[in-house]
Amino acid sequence: MANKVCRLDGAGIICFKGKKDNSSWQQPKPALYANIPMLWKILESVIQDWERAAEPFQKSVNSSTTENEKIYHVGRAFLELPIYYFKCLFSYVTFFVALENAYDLFYEDLNAINRTHIFRVQHHKKPQRNSYIEKVRTVRNISIAHIGSKEVSRIDAKAGMMWQPLWLTKNKDEAWNFSKLSFGAGKWKSLDLAGNIVEEQSIDLEIGGISELQNECMNYIDSYDEVCAGYLNALAEKLPIEDDDTFYSFAK
Repeated sequence: MANKVCRLDGAGIICFKGKKDNSSWQQPKPALYANIPMLWKILESVIQDWERAAEPFQKSVNSSTTENEKIYHVGRAFLELPIYYFKCLFSYVTFFVALENAYDLFYEDLNAINRTHIFRVQHHKKPQRNSYIEKVRTVRNISIAHIGSKEVSRIDAKAGMMWQPLWLTKNKDEAWNFSKLSFGAGKWKSLDLAGNIVEEQSIDLEIGGISELQNECMNYIDSYDEVCAGYLNALAEKLPIEDDDTFYSFAK
């Protein structure tokens, strides 16, 4: 994320002035120009909070000289880290969804401008969510905003409430790495008294570590930001311009 920069931070805004009544307004919504860069910074801050919380445990494991000593520190991390993990994981997911929604509004506003007959510029379509981004939104919906949701099946609502246990696995020759601490790795099944599955297993909610979450989400957001910035610039190249009713300009 350090090498990604919000292109809309400090970008110009399209201004409208009514020629008949001298009214004026701006689009996209001015609040989005402040909120989008702020949400980027909030996500950066969440990642930093997690890294600060996990660092002492990672250092203890890395400096251990025996496997038993490492296991001790891993066990201590599982006792003490969950509260920080869930605070950071769920904060990230919540603010990420807010950021994506903000880009949706920004893009819709650009479309509204572009439908005016004097614009009609060529532009890229907004990125499509992949399965990972859809999963992040599902975690937000049924594990945070609507815990115990009535809008999904009973088994999925149960999975959304099962915040524990967290998972951390590694191959034989790998080092323990708390950036891979995972949420939702277990899929829940509904069994009858005989132990038979009577309902499909729950949906996939697995987030394979906060670093993975950051990389996947910011790759998607970066592509959305690029589309919106390019679209805005294409419209700005037409300005200033006017029609019978409105004068359009671009202010930075």
